[in-house]
Amino acid sequence: MNEFGTTTAKFYRHSGRAPILGLILIGLAGFIAVPILGLIYGVLIRVIPFIYINVFIVIGYAYAVGFVLSSVAKYGKVRNMVLLGLAAFFFGVLADYVGWVSWLAVVAGDPTFLIEFFFPMDILYFITVIAEEGAWTISGTTPTGGFLYFIWFIEACMVIGGSTYLTVTSLSETPFCEDSDAWADKKSQVGAFAPLKNPAQFKQAVTQGNFSAFNELKPARPEDMHFTTLQLYECVQCRNFYVLNVNDVTVTINNKGKADTKTRSVLSNLIVTPHQLASLRRLAEPPPAPAAA
Repeated sequence: MNEFGTTTAKFYRHSGRAPILGLILIGLAGFIAVPILGLIYGVLIRVIPFIYINVFIVIGYAYAVGFVLSSVAKYGKVRNMVLLGLAAFFFGVLADYVGWVSWLAVVAGDPTFLIEFFFPMDILYFITVIAEEGAWTISGTTPTGGFLYFIWFIEACMVIGGSTYLTVTSLSETPFCEDSDAWADKKSQVGAFAPLKNPAQFKQAVTQGNFSAFNELKPARPEDMHFTTLQLYECVQCRNFYVLNVNDVTVTINNKGKADTKTRSVLSNLIVTPHQLASLRRLAEPPPAPAAA
């Protein structure tokens, strides 16, 4: 039998610490990687004439910038999401600007045009000139003027917003063990259970410290398409820091025969003790087979 006492529920949140070394590393990585990625991005956007492929290039650019910044922030143990978001936004703006300079240099066919990076008013002038004539044609139509500016605005939002979002979310969901000074990034699943009868009631009970609500969980059957999962983050340094997420998962089969998975959070960032975790793992065990007569 699994025993869960009534206690004070504790939830994880980032401490907000931002080591100076981590911030310096973000700055160095940003000022080195963003210009390099921006040059590649500007060239690809210009030389590849397919607008549909260009959309994926924009997404890939935002992802690359976000990946670099989040990787360095993780290495530097930055847990202040506000500062990280501001840094990511700044480098997202820089990424968009460098992309413009690189693209214009390719359009001009002159690598020395890159020096215009230091003259933003000149860059703005060249953009207005191109907006009057159009930059590309799709299905026989050449966007110009306000419509082209709108497209460029969407592109900027994708680069700036995408890189900022990816940088912050990649670390905001990963707990940090302050005792071990390390990320608790070992991710696993405790088990799959039958869906909760009342997720809101379950959340309220656990939040108030009534961990006996977990006794409602019963192992899911292999054929179940709707179930509850317990997702665990663990610190491998101390083996004493665990953060649990409870998710409601629904799997449906679309008209192409492929599985679509929809995950909804029921409870997030619940800190559990080793004893509580052991009880949760016992809940996931299948019931013993009946003894033979």
